[in-house]
Amino acid sequence: MTRTRKQKTVSAVETSFEILDILNRIEPAGVSEITEEIQMSTSTVFSHVNTLVQEGYVMKNDTQYVRSLRFLEAAGTIRQRCEATQHLQEHVTKLASETGEIAGAATEERGQRVILYRSAGEMAAGDKLPIGAHSDLHWTSLGKALLAHLPPERRSEIVDQHGLPRGTDNTFTERDTLGEELERIRQQGYAVDDEEHLSGVRGIAVPIFDAQQNVIASLGLTGPRSRFDPSYLTRLLRYLEQAKNESEVRIQYYA
Repeated sequence: MTRTRKQKTVSAVETSFEILDILNRIEPAGVSEITEEIQMSTSTVFSHVNTLVQEGYVMKNDTQYVRSLRFLEAAGTIRQRCEATQHLQEHVTKLASETGEIAGAATEERGQRVILYRSAGEMAAGDKLPIGAHSDLHWTSLGKALLAHLPPERRSEIVDQHGLPRGTDNTFTERDTLGEELERIRQQGYAVDDEEHLSGVRGIAVPIFDAQQNVIASLGLTGPRSRFDPSYLTRLLRYLEQAKNESEVRIQYYA
């Protein structure tokens, strides 16, 4: 793998993180499978994997390796550290219960959408993303609600870094058309995913702002195209706007 180093780094640490990224994609995996992905010698890969096992970040099952629950512990403490997310779980759970759909909260980190909380209602149907899942911002309602309200220079940096990959024929893959979409989101106050990431799946989301009007999170609902028609989206928006208002009052009160 070719890297462009802007600062001095430790190659051994980079290798260990590359191995963890590989396990994130293909676990469970053996040393030979990891070796094929990372293109290093088997002995080097084994040494790194064995170190991760000894430190408790990887588990070995026979000849297969998987990441351990240490990552779940780390993710939980990080999520608790974020003031803005401490109460969002309540809204996500309530939204799922009230609507019967999949509700979620997300934030932006390193130019990607990160799922903070998810809850499935009784009618839930759609993608089943784990907490902490990362994805590009431009093709989901949660992501676009965040991207639309970031500073212009930050939006440009994100597109430069991650590009605008295509998920479906509905994905915004050109800067100009995406820019028009983000302006529309800012004007109307919410974002819609019209099967832009996954065919058959639609979503709607609203941004959450702090006391300084910086976007810090988004709340959204996701479901099947057959149910998420324009009139239903309008109904769902009322639930989201109420949750947004309650959330922002709470954030500003404790700011």
